[in-house]
Amino acid sequence: MPIVQISRIQHRRGLKTDLPQLAAGELGWVVDEQRLYIGNGTVADGAPAVGNTEIMTSGTGTFTAALSVVYQGYLGHSTPIVTGASGDITRTLQERLDDYVSVKSFGAKGDDSTADVGAIQRAIDELYRDTDKDDTRARRILYFPAGTYRINTSLTIPPFAHLVGDGPDKTIIRNSGNNAVAVTEDDEGGTFGTIGSSSATTPNQIQIEGITFKNTVAYGGVSIDNATNVYFNNCKFHGTYATTTNSDTSTSKGVTVRATTALPCKNITFNQCQFTGFCRLVDLSYDVLNTKFINCDFSIGYYGALIGAEMDGSTSGLVNGPRDVQFVSSSWSQISQQAILVAPATGANAGTGPRNILSSHNFYASTVGNNHEGVGSILEVPVIQYDNDECGSIQDFFERSDLRRDDGSSELNIAPEVQGIARYSNRIKQITLEDNKSAATTTTLEFAGGSGNLGKSIVLNYKIERSSTVRVGTFTISMSTNGITHNDDFQESNGDAGVTLTAVIGREDSTSLDKSVIVKYATTSTGSDATMDVESTTIV
Repeated sequence: MPIVQISRIQHRRGLKTDLPQLAAGELGWVVDEQRLYIGNGTVADGAPAVGNTEIMTSGTGTFTAALSVVYQGYLGHSTPIVTGASGDITRTLQERLDDYVSVKSFGAKGDDSTADVGAIQRAIDELYRDTDKDDTRARRILYFPAGTYRINTSLTIPPFAHLVGDGPDKTIIRNSGNNAVAVTEDDEGGTFGTIGSSSATTPNQIQIEGITFKNTVAYGGVSIDNATNVYFNNCKFHGTYATTTNSDTSTSKGVTVRATTALPCKNITFNQCQFTGFCRLVDLSYDVLNTKFINCDFSIGYYGALIGAEMDGSTSGLVNGPRDVQFVSSSWSQISQQAILVAPATGANAGTGPRNILSSHNFYASTVGNNHEGVGSILEVPVIQYDNDECGSIQDFFERSDLRRDDGSSELNIAPEVQGIARYSNRIKQITLEDNKSAATTTTLEFAGGSGNLGKSIVLNYKIERSSTVRVGTFTISMSTNGITHNDDFQESNGDAGVTLTAVIGREDSTSLDKSVIVKYATTSTGSDATMDVESTTIV
């Protein structure tokens, strides 16, 4: 076999301390540090400076020793960006990359098959628990890239945690264990029952965004325990409940907020979040202050928000129940029982209980409160039920009200939209009052009377316009066990509108227990219809 001679090019080599100025394009190998350099050449040759430039190799070490960057702004920026008062600020690439931390840097895969719980918990602990508690620089955003992260036990969320995903149904934390997907903890790892022991910092200043918390068994989504100032934005809580189940399982809770007497829980906010597939989409029984649900979606559950159900008046954290709970500008659908149910005060502290539970500007679909059976079901329940003081419904819309009035049935179980101790006001609607109706004719305004017509006050603030005549008035309806009375107090300008308003009992079922109140009108013959703008307020 012939010998093939391969030419050899020899470059400079030696110790780092002996590295000379290399000629332009000349290579120098530092054998003691395993690093490679190339000569810049002279300024006359066009080099920016005389010297040697390191070529990145496996021996270079971290980016810190290799590369530095200056913020340049967007591509094609016409005016140079100066980042410092005296010139540009230079940072290493390592520093830039460490501004945000990914769970994948701790070994999480997000491939819907790898057990990621250890990697995720390690990332959370390193950033928010196992660091110098006084150094806020360690409290960086923990990023969850899109994917499904499988776990089999609850993640624990300590103070100052800030978790960010790519959005609901993009970033999914999927739990298959018999526990909640996530719970809050103190900075020493204490969970509910031990939070705050040994002067540990309780959960606070927690922010979570763009993540789906999914449980594949009949257990919870997230339990917020002994925490203050917690904010969820654009998150989803997804359980296993289906409308075919139609029963309650007390362990299946989308969100639970818990407290003790010594460590209250307050200032919890959910913004643009989705709650679906839990028996209890929200369960609030503990002594919690200021919980808000804004622009949220509640669907597919047995109860919507169950408030005060476990309160007993004596157990630590279960004495008074939640206070100041608001549901604002949210939508509700496919809920078997009440969308919002406030339980009565019981036990040793009877007479107290949940307070200031407010529903405002919400949309309640016809699929709420009818046992998943549709409008007119014999098993209808109130959409909202307030069995304690100082609660209200303001400018909510109940789809089933209008659907019930249009179905032509005369004997339906009329469960009221709002029941209990509350004030309930509706949006303004406009009604046409036809000309020359001598017999009382329905206005389409109808109010559920409930069982036995027990105490209810309905106030209609209205304006009637007919040709050039304007009437402004208040029509008051009073219901009791003795029946129904009404009064119309109004003022007219430019003549008589020729409209008479009345209220009667209608749609009475066969037992005479459930009935509704129907507002009717009669008109004189003037050749002109009238329009009636009306806003209703009911004290139930």
